[in-house]
Amino acid sequence: MTKHEAVKAYFEPKIMELAGIVLNFNFSPESADEFSLITNYSDKVVKEYITGGTLKAYGFTVIITKTYSTFTDDCNLEAMNFAQGFMDWIESQNWKKIYPYFGDCEVEKMEVLQNMPNLAGANKDAGLARYMIQARILYLEHDNGFDFEL
Repeated sequence: MTKHEAVKAYFEPKIMELAGIVLNFNFSPESADEFSLITNYSDKVVKEYITGGTLKAYGFTVIITKTYSTFTDDCNLEAMNFAQGFMDWIESQNWKKIYPYFGDCEVEKMEVLQNMPNLAGANKDAGLARYMIQARILYLEHDNGFDFEL
């Protein structure tokens, strides 16, 4: 299983629970109540340890498309609170140390890279808004020893 497959499989049950839909991968449709996972980077080296092992990052963005209103109702507030709730769930998974399975790699942390969802854009004509949550998974790839030549 690739890291992409592992991350998608990790989030799909929660998306199904919240919205009753399948998680879109690297595609964000123009319809309400959609969730998309957009990859930003994978295997990005964060730190290399002289004792062996490399700390790497898998970056991703979750896009939540919700109904948008130009009136004085609470539609936009409810959408923002929904996206904030999903962001809080990601953070709670980190506190509980419940992570995607990355095979031989040891996941160190899953962190949200902002303190609230971004309103990434609104389509007034379609009545839709996109909320973005940027996050990353830090994981350790173990090195099985040194290759020294004397």
